[in-house]
Amino acid sequence: MFAELRRFILYSVAGVAAVATHYGVMVALVTWANLPEVAASSLGFLAGACVKYPLNYWTVFASRQRHRIAMPRFVLALAVSFALNALVFAVLLRALDVHYMVSQVLTTGVVLVVSYLLARYWIFSGRDGGGQEPV
Repeated sequence: MFAELRRFILYSVAGVAAVATHYGVMVALVTWANLPEVAASSLGFLAGACVKYPLNYWTVFASRQRHRIAMPRFVLALAVSFALNALVFAVLLRALDVHYMVSQVLTTGVVLVVSYLLARYWIFSGRDGGGQEPV
C-alpha cells in the first residue's frame, strides 16, 4: 500500500511539469490568440503530454516496457484522457459559469486519477514486454 501511495505521489509530482505546460499553453492561447477555452485546453493538454511520457516512463514507473509497446498504449490512453479533459472541462465551464481556470483545475483532478490508473496498470506494465514490473 505504501509503495502504491509513493508511486501515486511521484506521478502527481511529475504531473506538475505536464500541467504547467498544459496551463501555460492554454492561457497563452486564450489570452493572446483569443482561442475558445475548450480548444485552448485541448491543445495545452497535448503539449503537456509531450512532457508527461518521458517523466512517467523513466522516473515514476522506472519502466522496462519496450517503447514499441508502451508508446501505442500511451497514445490510446492519452486519447481517452484527452476526450475526458475536453468533456469534463466543457461541462464544468458551462455549469459553473466561473473563470475557465477554476473549471480546468477541477477537470485536472478528475483526469489525474483516470490517467494514473491507465499508466500504472496498463501503459508501463512490464507483463507484455518482457520487462520488470513497475517499481
